[in-house]
Parts: sequence; C-alpha cells; structure tokens
Amino acid sequence: MSSVGGTAMAAEVNTGGAFQAGIPRPLFKVPPRVYFGDASSDGKRFLMAAPSTSSAVPRPPITVVLNWQAALKK
Repeated sequence: MSSVGGTAMAAEVNTGGAFQAGIPRPLFKVPPRVYFGDASSDGKRFLMAAPSTSSAVPRPPITVVLNWQAALKK
C-alpha cells in the first residue's frame, strides 16, 4: 500500500520468477497527516498512524521492551 496525493493506492504483484507490479489503482482517501499504514494479511482492514488533533488529549507513554524473547521462555 502506498499513499500518493492523499489517496491509498494498491497494485497486483507477481513474485513467481521475475517481480512484476500491475497498474496502481486508488483504494480510498487517506486522512490528513497520516504518514504510514499497513494492511492486514487478509486485505480487509488497515491500520494507520496519525498524530492527535487535540492538544487536550494526554499522550500515553511509550514503553520499549528489551530482550522480550527471554521473557517468553519463563
């Protein structure tokens, strides 16, 4: 998925043999200030990150977990 001019675009791809991309087609308009996003594996949902438009909304802290794989072994 790519956003060009405020529109999310998609293209068919063929990865068998040589990579080939089809003609991009528009999917939907992307809200302002959305800089990246991704589609679910089934292609039915999208997740997009955008900054809050309200300064009254408290920003939650970001937690970075290091060595998380070791915690799975416990």
